[in-house]
Amino acid sequence: MWHMIESLDTVVDGLSGAFTRPSFRTASELLLGWVMCLGEHRLWRVAHSARPQITPAPTPRHGLDGSYNFFERSAWTPSGLAYHLAVLIFTRLKLLGRITLLVDDTLAHKRGKSVWGLGWWRDAVASTKKRVATASGHNWVVLAVAYSPPFFSTPLFALPLMARLHLPGKGQPSCPALAKAMLAEVLGWFPTRLFTLVGDGAYACDTLLADLDQRVVFVGRVRGDACVYDPLVPSAPKSKKGRKAKKGPKLPKPRDVAVQADRKGTSVGAWLWRTIEVVIYGESRALAVVSYEAVWPRVLGLRPVQIVVVRDPESRMRDCYLFTTDRTALAQWVVTQFAWRWAIEVLFRASKQVLDIEAPMHRSQESVEKLAPWVWSMQSVIMVWYLTAGHTLPEALELQEVLGDWDSEWSLRHMLQVLRRAILNATINPNSADQSQLIEMVNALKNWANLAA
Repeated sequence: MWHMIESLDTVVDGLSGAFTRPSFRTASELLLGWVMCLGEHRLWRVAHSARPQITPAPTPRHGLDGSYNFFERSAWTPSGLAYHLAVLIFTRLKLLGRITLLVDDTLAHKRGKSVWGLGWWRDAVASTKKRVATASGHNWVVLAVAYSPPFFSTPLFALPLMARLHLPGKGQPSCPALAKAMLAEVLGWFPTRLFTLVGDGAYACDTLLADLDQRVVFVGRVRGDACVYDPLVPSAPKSKKGRKAKKGPKLPKPRDVAVQADRKGTSVGAWLWRTIEVVIYGESRALAVVSYEAVWPRVLGLRPVQIVVVRDPESRMRDCYLFTTDRTALAQWVVTQFAWRWAIEVLFRASKQVLDIEAPMHRSQESVEKLAPWVWSMQSVIMVWYLTAGHTLPEALELQEVLGDWDSEWSLRHMLQVLRRAILNATINPNSADQSQLIEMVNALKNWANLAA
């Protein structure tokens, strides 16, 4: 029943190559159902929201086999969908030059004895510094594209690109291993593109960074107690026997560098604080940094990296120890790039609170491996639509006038509200329907409202 507005249809059409024709129709229908669903996003509620002209049956799955089979038995794959989504994002948003990718993992809470892939994982939201909380669910590793609109000075958006499930038990690929596999796929799709990969401390390991492709620059955390060495190897005397040194003398640990910089009584020499101006988390900040080159053998072997020790003079943030594989990068760039990682945390919160990605209950392996990546892909579709066309619609301008102090016109919640209102206005139009059709629409709206009750 719902009308696919033209501006959204052109975006969704870019994903048609990932599906067969019947599956693409089902995917488009489920997207509209997911947007128009007002209650908990169980799959049977989403499917009924996509077709509100049909009165819901007493049994949830009655007449909805096509929607369930879309995840359980359809031939499309998450990797194939991710490729077409990447092409859509790169072309629609006109991403040129080096592209920043963000990687992190998140817990989707699930329960059930017969749900495939469940495990007990650390719950980052419920954990504190002194107590680690665990919960049952699926642990997803997500690779996203960071995007900064031309009308913003900082990137506010992380668009989900790929997602892989981290399975519990010994012998299963770790989160960094899954991130490396996804990165390899992206590099294979775009052999001429350059990328920056930003990850937290969990991804600063040899599993991900060993033999890192030369087209990728990594930015992440380095341990405060990491053993690092001077990349310059001193010349050994000819009379000395034994193996030749492959690295220089041991350097102070990043945590000790900050201590030495505090004790420095002069303004010359090594280990000196210097002030930089950066724009992070939406505001301009003055930070103190110490940057130097080093070798981190445990993670990157003998490949030199640049370490940046960051301190906030206002003590609003704790000392941070960052590193990058780009030895020529400026400290301002390293700090700014790592701050972009916050966008993926916003992505996770929006997918759980707005798109209700944790609501569907699927048990089979095929459904579990497809549903969450599909929802994240649709989240990217909605964001691409809004950034390219949705923010100029009359519905967007109407909602902007009633925004509260804590609302944002660039939040996913606002994007979804604009899209829902535009679909309603395009579907229910007195000038495009006769009386019998309007009566049918009224009955459909009643079914829709009853489903949300």
